[in-house]
Amino acid sequence: GTSVNDLRIYYALTLLLIALAVTGWAHTDTDSVCSARQAAASALAASAAVNGTHAAAAVARLKQEVANLDKDAAIAAAVEDVAASASGKQADAVASGLSAAVEARLPPCAARGSVRAKSFLILFMGHSGSTAMLSEMTQHSSILGSPTGPEPIDHHEYENDTPLAVSFTRKFLAEGIAAGKVPGFKLRPTHILNDPEAFRSIIEDFGVRLIWNSRGNLIKQAVGEYRHRFLKDDSVIEGLRDGETLKERCAKGACSFNITDMPFFHNVLRDLENNDRLVEKAMEALGSDGCVLPVPYEEYLYGRATTMARIFRFLGLPVEDHPPNRQKATHDSMCEVVSNMDDLCDAFYGCPDLRWMFDDWRTGCKCSVLPVSRFRPTGGYCDLTKRLPTDV
Repeated sequence: GTSVNDLRIYYALTLLLIALAVTGWAHTDTDSVCSARQAAASALAASAAVNGTHAAAAVARLKQEVANLDKDAAIAAAVEDVAASASGKQADAVASGLSAAVEARLPPCAARGSVRAKSFLILFMGHSGSTAMLSEMTQHSSILGSPTGPEPIDHHEYENDTPLAVSFTRKFLAEGIAAGKVPGFKLRPTHILNDPEAFRSIIEDFGVRLIWNSRGNLIKQAVGEYRHRFLKDDSVIEGLRDGETLKERCAKGACSFNITDMPFFHNVLRDLENNDRLVEKAMEALGSDGCVLPVPYEEYLYGRATTMARIFRFLGLPVEDHPPNRQKATHDSMCEVVSNMDDLCDAFYGCPDLRWMFDDWRTGCKCSVLPVSRFRPTGGYCDLTKRLPTDV
């Protein structure tokens, strides 16, 4: 089977390929042998030919955004920016570039016109955008979601009964496939780790394609989890309901708070990192054949349309655009959410592995006043292998 490290190497290579494509939009490198890069460059050339002034402005804006963006966010934002400025023949050229970009990021099992998937499972942990993402997927005309909820075997009678969870999964997938649909739901790694052989059989018997949902910025994730655990606010999990806006919610004073218990926050961070390790162990235990699509939360948040297009292509389905039925209930800027941001900086900015998570170029939120103390680990908060004592 393919190891987690193999998947990471594959994912890194695909990111590099698309990064080259993005660079190709900002430069006239006609010697490139990368098909995605050539397609993207052709898109810009066609755009310039049809409307020089408009295209020049789009390219200038694109260059600036690419200069500021990084990694997969750059890819999604750049592609969507060019696509939004195209029309007529321009749109055809841009669509070609977008198609090449999407194809380049698919695993071999799903690349270049693969057959339709029989079923899928999304492996996730909390606060990673999985509910919103799945809500878009289950609105697709060919996809069947569970009527009992997005994560049916993680709750109720199935939560502590792995054999019952396995039985439900097999029955649900079999009935969905028989109905001519692509059935699937999301699940945490618990049941997989309890009985990996049973889930390996499910993947083989039902042609399951796996989506690996994760989140890169643990600090932002921990801020949301702290709000849920410490302040007992469930909206951070459920998201905004239909018709509710973040502005309306914030007007009620429900958007910002103080993080008063740093040891508790440290323990939340520790739990989240451990959750990531459990997901990785579950992926290894499944021993999949490499038919896994990594979908980071940040990629979905900053490039929703491109990410959803890639998911549908991964499943061998035509792309359909459906709005999610959940919206983010927390401002993306930690400075808007954490009222005592300086205290959080004092406690954790000195941790080398966490520092990049504080410097957010998108929102301008960062540990702006940087006394020497903030570059040194303090209070033992950097060692996420240890749980700290707390009053809660």
